[in-house]
Amino acid sequence: MLFDVNNVCFTVRNTQILDNVNLHVEAGQSLLLLGPSGSGKTSLLNILAGLSQPGSGEVKYNDQIYAALSQSELDRLRANNFGFVFQKLLLIGHLSVEQNIGLSQSKADHQRIKNLVDDLGLSGKEKQKARDLSVGEAQRVAIARAVVHNPTVIFADEPTSALDDINAEKVMNLIFDQAKKSGATVVAATHDARIKGMFDNILEIA
Repeated sequence: MLFDVNNVCFTVRNTQILDNVNLHVEAGQSLLLLGPSGSGKTSLLNILAGLSQPGSGEVKYNDQIYAALSQSELDRLRANNFGFVFQKLLLIGHLSVEQNIGLSQSKADHQRIKNLVDDLGLSGKEKQKARDLSVGEAQRVAIARAVVHNPTVIFADEPTSALDDINAEKVMNLIFDQAKKSGATVVAATHDARIKGMFDNILEIA
């Protein structure tokens, strides 16, 4: 079992937005957390990623209980196992494509970066500043940065919500293609029901 979530509750500003959530994800399966804004889907994604702590309940990743880990152990687990694609791409504008991708590695693996650049159709853009990229190019750089260290899990928060149908499908295909190559599990949170058919498991949160 990759993720084992039992009776998780989460409260924001005295409002309980997650109530006794139980969730089990096998390695290699994909999971979509689907719901409207404010439903708690992003909070649940952050709890799965160890970025937020639940008010109560237990979260395990590969039989490791988050609550039993120190902050440094949790940070290390996240750095070694998880990659992140956010709606806001969070690229550093004055850094090049290859520098932005390499930020996810403690020591830049230039061959791995080059392979990803080629694989994602960014050949010739390695030295280009992130601020000069098109939106589509910037999205591909963000995906490359998320997967450059071969994570076990790729977390994606609202990766398609600002995109039209064609580009939404392209972005998700890129994420799943990279996940397949490394055997990673994809966990996404979104209100975008267009991508439901791409996932093995769907948890709809009202």
